[in-house]
Amino acid sequence: MELRHLRGFLAVAQEQSFTRAAHRLHMAQPPLSQRIRELEQELGVRLFERHTRKVSLSHAGKTFFDAVQPLFVQLDQAVEACRQADRGETGRLRVGYTGRASHVLLPRLVLAFRQRFPEVVLDIEGPLATGALRLALLDGQLDVALCFLPLTDTGIASRSFAASEFVLALPASHALAERDEVPLALLAQEAFVGYPANKGFHLRDAMDAECRRAGFQPRVVRESESSQVLLCLIAAGAGVSIIPRELQSLDEIGGVVFKSLGPDAHRLSHGLAWLPGSHNPALHNLLALDLSQPLQKNPRNT
Repeated sequence: MELRHLRGFLAVAQEQSFTRAAHRLHMAQPPLSQRIRELEQELGVRLFERHTRKVSLSHAGKTFFDAVQPLFVQLDQAVEACRQADRGETGRLRVGYTGRASHVLLPRLVLAFRQRFPEVVLDIEGPLATGALRLALLDGQLDVALCFLPLTDTGIASRSFAASEFVLALPASHALAERDEVPLALLAQEAFVGYPANKGFHLRDAMDAECRRAGFQPRVVRESESSQVLLCLIAAGAGVSIIPRELQSLDEIGGVVFKSLGPDAHRLSHGLAWLPGSHNPALHNLLALDLSQPLQKNPRNT
């Protein structure tokens, strides 16, 4: 018994005519009649009562029809589900992100994707250091990462959306806090606080690079993966730091002043990174989103 036999049976049963059923199946009538005979021979029953102008299901045929029809409904659903998965309209997308720098783009990215592809499950992991996100991409644990760029691996593609400006953060009680401009070289002997070294924090690499450009290597006395903790350490006078400007919005307790590093200060790009060889169609749909366009509001929320 083959699928073509069952499709032929359903068509004849629903059309009550070999002629109309053959037309529906885009085939000639004699081969269709042959299929039905083969099916009846295999089952050992008569499925149809043949009349001059039409055919009707026999008692056995009706029982068979009632059992077979739901199978084809499920088959059609399976076929559509398969096609939706191939189009990236269902499935799972694993998204990793960095800390504060991702807080503007991540909600926008998720909302835009959910509006277009509501049946795709989004697994969101973070915040993680850019180095950790890089390893997760290469290990196949993430499909895409929202992180600092560049990532120098030849197997990783990326797209920048924004640039983070770095500023000097001083305790409000610092002797230089009242100055309009603070040349970084004046802080060569100061204690610094910063993100951990050698753990994939692009923000730490950027701070070290900015200090080297000013002619010294920063003396880091405290490290933390938390931006909030770093701000608290600075406010408490534990040290100074170089941090992204967007962290100013976290300074709710006060006690920290922020100074520009000038127009030539280091800037880090921030955007999406992914493996171009990924076979996840949901990733391709995410990358095709135009995030420069205004998002459509959900009618239920207006």
